[in-house]
Amino acid sequence: MINPGTMTSFAQATEKEAQTLRWLPFVAAIAAVATATPFAWDKSLGTFLFLISLYLPAVALVCVGLCVWAGVERKSPRARWIVISLVVMLTLIGGTFWALPRVKDELRFLAWSYAHNDAQRGFADKDSVMLAWESWGMAGMENNAYLVSNPSDNLAHDGGTSEWLRHVGSSCEIVASKRMRRGIYVVTTYNCPLQ
Repeated sequence: MINPGTMTSFAQATEKEAQTLRWLPFVAAIAAVATATPFAWDKSLGTFLFLISLYLPAVALVCVGLCVWAGVERKSPRARWIVISLVVMLTLIGGTFWALPRVKDELRFLAWSYAHNDAQRGFADKDSVMLAWESWGMAGMENNAYLVSNPSDNLAHDGGTSEWLRHVGSSCEIVASKRMRRGIYVVTTYNCPLQ
């Protein structure tokens, strides 16, 4: 005959084991965001090679490890926290790689403009390249991005880029432009440095 006190202590022990893993999703979330952010931020070839050769295989190994652990613990309440951790980790890594590149220039410009307000005023009245913003690619296939001043605020309009290029004395082609605020853009060229 089973003692009711034994059943209660077993249930309490099982609940205590499950509680010991409630921290796991938080650790998975912090680790996912902290490790994915540098890879999502930087476009350089070295970062890309490190991403595909080390980071993604490490993430795959962690996922396999969590799946195996959840399988071993499948009859335990701990399995739920392990599965939640896996889902949180994959969601945050994917979300970071999706969202950060879309807002990176705006975040970087916000920080830069706060620290360089005087520099912005110095370029406010002329078409010019303010600074080299970012570059990525490899020899023969390089993209260069620049923070530029365009007081007429027409780089996003038809004909605006050719007029701006003529004013700065460049024959490069602008392959992308993103407006940061009135009169300031991030423009990207392909295999043609503006400076």
